[in-house]
Amino acid sequence: MNNRNRLIQLIHVGKRELGLDDETYRAMLQEVASKVSCSKMSIKELELVVAHMEAKGFKRQAKVGKTGFKRRLSPRSGKAKHAEIDKIRAIWITMYQHGIVQDKSETALDAYVRRMTTNIDHVGWMDSHQAYAVLESLKKWHTRALREWMVENGHEKLLQIRAAKSYASVLICYEEVTNKK
Repeated sequence: MNNRNRLIQLIHVGKRELGLDDETYRAMLQEVASKVSCSKMSIKELELVVAHMEAKGFKRQAKVGKTGFKRRLSPRSGKAKHAEIDKIRAIWITMYQHGIVQDKSETALDAYVRRMTTNIDHVGWMDSHQAYAVLESLKKWHTRALREWMVENGHEKLLQIRAAKSYASVLICYEEVTNKK
């Protein structure tokens, strides 16, 4: 799409976002560019219209993040073809809440899955064997990160008292210390 068409599209999005009826919209075009139709405007005039709409409160919204791809959020649990996939998504989001991963999106999880498997591009496409392997690797990573945090913050004794070695026991100790339940 060339710059001219992009600007016209942006103006029409702005018209919708600002809630302008056709009469008000055309009056605004006439006021700003002395023309009542975008198709008759030069690129400079189209840019003036966009700037005017932004001054009136229109905000451009980026469709994509830093990666150039739309970030997808995880779907509701219970919809996956294997229970392990729902668990993988739940642990990924929990790791985000604990500050271990920086991006909780499904897109980021898919990137992790791609690295851990033989180029499976989406978490939902794994079979149960692959999902189990990814689930166990996530649990080990999460356990390691929580244990390191607890040791760094002086809670090593609690881990020793509880003999916390399993994923569930380390998670319980961490949540007890941080009051996150």
